[in-house]
Amino acid sequence: MKRSRFFFGLVVVIAMVLVSATVIFAGSYRSPDKDTTCDGSNCSNGFGVYVQASGDPGGGSCQPTWVGYIGWDLSSEANTWQSASLKLTAYNVVGGAPPFTFKIYPANNDTWTETGADPGYDVNNELATATDDLTDNVVEFASDALGTYFLNKKGSEATIAVVMTDGCGTQSGTAQFEDREGSGGSAPTSGNEPDLTFWTGTVQNGTPTAVGMKSFQVENNTPSSPNWPLIAGLFALVAVVVVGIGYGVRRSKQS
Repeated sequence: MKRSRFFFGLVVVIAMVLVSATVIFAGSYRSPDKDTTCDGSNCSNGFGVYVQASGDPGGGSCQPTWVGYIGWDLSSEANTWQSASLKLTAYNVVGGAPPFTFKIYPANNDTWTETGADPGYDVNNELATATDDLTDNVVEFASDALGTYFLNKKGSEATIAVVMTDGCGTQSGTAQFEDREGSGGSAPTSGNEPDLTFWTGTVQNGTPTAVGMKSFQVENNTPSSPNWPLIAGLFALVAVVVVGIGYGVRRSKQS
């Protein structure tokens, strides 16, 4: 009886270590410190993160009429990452012809205020794109370029612009996303505000990898370092399997 309790406790401890390692290295949520919506000249903070594009009766491309800006204070950020993901939750979707396509661009400056002038964005520097019909009210972006952008901004403010580029139809399409103040009736603590997460691994098949195995190949005579946390986790997992098999064999011999 004591032996079975010992092995059960050992399995629980190792499992807790593995779960903790996953949480530590998978990244953690970053809350924005400001957000606004701008029409090309002025900004307003009364609509949540309001994104709208006007359509063309002839079926031409969407023209942004309202652009959502979201900013984060990374002045105390100490971690390093490779990719980033951003989840936006909509509380109101009007018009358009789904599915909608949204793109993320870097803002031209990070010193804007929520009710000041439109900071503008760099349309030639796309950071991420996502296409969704918003039937579940959620759109998610993930890319290595987005992670690189924020990594280069570490230690200061970082701002992205959210633009609708397709799905506006022949008239217009509008998506109002939750902001940090909880527009749409949700409290900021509900988890519906802009959800930015950094990841130590790259994006594969549209999904960030928490920890990516590093290659042992030699490039320019400089070996790339192994990912010790992941390797330790794999060894721990093997140990659990070996212990379990050994325990099962002993029990079968005793019976």
